[in-house]
Amino acid sequence: MKRNPQGRRWHKLDNTGKIFPLIANENLSNVFRISVTLKEEVNPDLLQQALNEVLPWFEGFQVKLKRGFFWYYFEHNKRTPYIERESTYPCRYIAPKSNNLFLFRVSYYERRINLEVFHAITDGMGAVNFLRELTYRYLQLKRGVNMEGGKPSDACITDVEDSYLKNYKKMPKKRYSSRAAYHLEGEYLAQGAENIIHGCVKLDELKKVCKEKGVSITKYLAACLIWSIYEEYLGGQPGKQHIGVNLPINLRAFFGSTTTSNFFAVTAIDFHPEEEHEPFDRILEEVSGQMDDKIVKEKLEETISYNVSNEKKWYVRVIPLFIKWLALGFIFRRNDRAHTITLSNIGPITVDEEYRDEIEQFHLIIGVSKRQNAKCGVCAYGQDVMISFTSVFEDSRLEDRFFDKLKEDGIGVQVESNGIAKKECDKGMYPQIEYNRKKWKKLINLFYAVLLTAAVIVGVVNYVTFSGLWWSGIAIPGILYAGLTFRYSILKHANLGKSVMIQTLGLQALLFMIDWVLGYQGWSVNYAIPSTILFADIAVVFLILVNQLNWQSYFMYQIAITIFSFVPIILWAAGLVTNPVMAIITVILSVLILALTILLGDRSFKNELIRRFHL
Repeated sequence: MKRNPQGRRWHKLDNTGKIFPLIANENLSNVFRISVTLKEEVNPDLLQQALNEVLPWFEGFQVKLKRGFFWYYFEHNKRTPYIERESTYPCRYIAPKSNNLFLFRVSYYERRINLEVFHAITDGMGAVNFLRELTYRYLQLKRGVNMEGGKPSDACITDVEDSYLKNYKKMPKKRYSSRAAYHLEGEYLAQGAENIIHGCVKLDELKKVCKEKGVSITKYLAACLIWSIYEEYLGGQPGKQHIGVNLPINLRAFFGSTTTSNFFAVTAIDFHPEEEHEPFDRILEEVSGQMDDKIVKEKLEETISYNVSNEKKWYVRVIPLFIKWLALGFIFRRNDRAHTITLSNIGPITVDEEYRDEIEQFHLIIGVSKRQNAKCGVCAYGQDVMISFTSVFEDSRLEDRFFDKLKEDGIGVQVESNGIAKKECDKGMYPQIEYNRKKWKKLINLFYAVLLTAAVIVGVVNYVTFSGLWWSGIAIPGILYAGLTFRYSILKHANLGKSVMIQTLGLQALLFMIDWVLGYQGWSVNYAIPSTILFADIAVVFLILVNQLNWQSYFMYQIAITIFSFVPIILWAAGLVTNPVMAIITVILSVLILALTILLGDRSFKNELIRRFHL
């Protein structure tokens, strides 16, 4: 790592890593999980000690994300990461300013240790190395082996070079396809909930089928995935859009790299159904041909060249970061629509012989996104190949069709779930998080009842304080519009807290402009703006109730809204607000709601306040 003038260690993000901080949010976490299942229950004290000892061996993990003027960069993080007992769904967004500023988290549950990583710091290979070393040290401590300072094994890799730049060659331009692919649809889970389904198959059985068909395991699984979507979602009928599988490729084997930073490329495997019920072998042939053509060193060099050449352009480098955030976000969303689903196969995970009897399985879970509502991760350990699906759908129709296909080909499948869609397959290895759709719908209906009541109150206040203008005729439709957007955002799994804030601020600006255009009678600052603040406060409270898994983000919005509710009072003191009735009501109710949230919440609410506002 380099040292800046202040003396603190720092280094640049790799070529791919630079993208993730610019596009990541609560709906696109860019977080993946590698888990190891042991044969005995995890001891959290020993796991914490193991983490403290192992982290210094991996300088690429011991970092925090800092914002530069042109790019983000990593700076050495001197804080201590703390393990936690798993209590939420996997692959939640890791906010850069949370989690003691670390960009990974370690959790445990029963016999399982989970490592969740923000993709900006590493890819699957780097995460596997970290988890493997962490597991080794944990098992050593469990045996009573204490090593002063500790030493990493020979397999521990700590190189954080940017292998994209090292292997860059200037080549003809290549662009990613942005042609829209088929998009999976279904009944969505509540905001923040995830459906996790694992299928465990035996390596010998899988290899036998692949050998009979003359293809690799990845080719076979990709074809099975496309076939399952084609039959289950398209009914085996021709479609206007292609089915696109996003296939990450580990570049280390092609270019001899040992970096723990990101070093992978994505390859698009497409199938456009043109006939009814096209046979599986036809799809397999198409997939196999595309992979043979695309996954070769020459093609991968073209991908590296395209990615790095964009970074090297002087006019790209001098663009301020906030403009890059807007531009790259747009480009990513445009390119991401070319994929229906991601299939990531990190291959076999090996461990030293002395630890094999204590380790049962490994899992790879990939966080979903708004455009890819389901993703699939594959890894193997010994004779077990673990195929893991993550989705935000209530049903398991894709997973069922996929695993049925494997069974039809003679491959046995043992299914495990987190208890959302396939409760009978829940083996108790995930926390039991209450998910009751009827209760959720009742909360939504109650929200609309409260919203309607708020609209009535606004109308009554307008009537009582009538001064010749029916300002509620503008405020009430605005509240109803925001409510409709709120409803749409819930159903579409959107970033609700941010949506409420942005739309509230936008609505306030619109109301002020209307007031100004009409000759400025003051109704916007006297009544309408305080009303929208109150609505936003109530909306965020309902978000906390509906989405208790990610309440921390919404709680901060509630604090922000409460602070913002004092603005009309300040304007009153400045003489700009002439009738403070609604402003006073808004402040009192906002402060009261925040106080009740803290008082009625559990200890985690208080801890969140301490963590967010410590000096």
